[in-house]
Amino acid sequence: MRKHFLTLFAVLLAAATLAPGVSAQGALAGKILDEETQAPIVGALVVFENPSANPARIEQTTDDVGGFTVLGMASGNWSIRPSAEGYEPRPGTINVRQVRNPAIEIFLTRLKHPLELALGSEAFVGLDPAAVGDELAAADAAYDNEQWDTALSGYDAVLAKLPVYTDLHLKRGNTLQEMEQYEDAIAAFEAGATANPQLRSQVDPAIARLRMQMGDFEGAEALLSSGGGGSREDLYNLGEVEFAKGDVDAAAGWYEKAAALDPTWAKPFFKLALVQLNKGDMEGAKVFFAQVVEKDPSSEEGTQAQATLDALP
Repeated sequence: MRKHFLTLFAVLLAAATLAPGVSAQGALAGKILDEETQAPIVGALVVFENPSANPARIEQTTDDVGGFTVLGMASGNWSIRPSAEGYEPRPGTINVRQVRNPAIEIFLTRLKHPLELALGSEAFVGLDPAAVGDELAAADAAYDNEQWDTALSGYDAVLAKLPVYTDLHLKRGNTLQEMEQYEDAIAAFEAGATANPQLRSQVDPAIARLRMQMGDFEGAEALLSSGGGGSREDLYNLGEVEFAKGDVDAAAGWYEKAAALDPTWAKPFFKLALVQLNKGDMEGAKVFFAQVVEKDPSSEEGTQAQATLDALP
């Protein structure tokens, strides 16, 4: 921005030596152009202000070739603020003289769509970023309204146009999961991690949850055991699976991971207390029950933990 600001001042202040005079006394002519394409910007608003002049404010709108002409300007320093929809304003100053004022050219920078900022302008060669953004918004709206087929079709269409937008694989995976097409959902998540390895930390827990939803607890355990992340609920739920199977040591391992991820969460501590009771370790169970009461005394687990403590010798 500083570069462009100084460029504008250089154009305005050095114009007397860079361009021949084209306007009469007290008049100023110029053009507003797109900085990237050099194309004229039609309908741009150019505002001049000089508190010492009469009138103190003059407005002009550029014509079909991006041009403007201002007549009857008092001599002195004028602020100039050209602006146009979809472009960054480019304020500056200009000294107007009661002699031949040279023509000026001012270049405005087009505002980029958020998708352009995220993915880079090169991803949108031959595409209208706003139109693609509208397609994506429509797909997101369909997802929010549980219109899964419409959402999936929208994500597929945008991904075909923007293959570099790897987050769309996650959106596809989430949609396919809602459609209970679990294997396709896993394939979509894996495609995202393949296209962008930085997504792996999101993909592995998502696949683990899918595996649990499919009843493939061994697959979920293997994925999370290998460092696949997971939420506190993911880890706790795997503890529940092992506890139900009677493998209290494996269950304790998952409960401990859940507790480490959120030390303020009472539920895994309550289950760790039950593990200790199951193993006949009364004193160890008391320690965990006391932690449950300390962390969340008003919860169901807190109430049960206090009642158990009161009943234990």
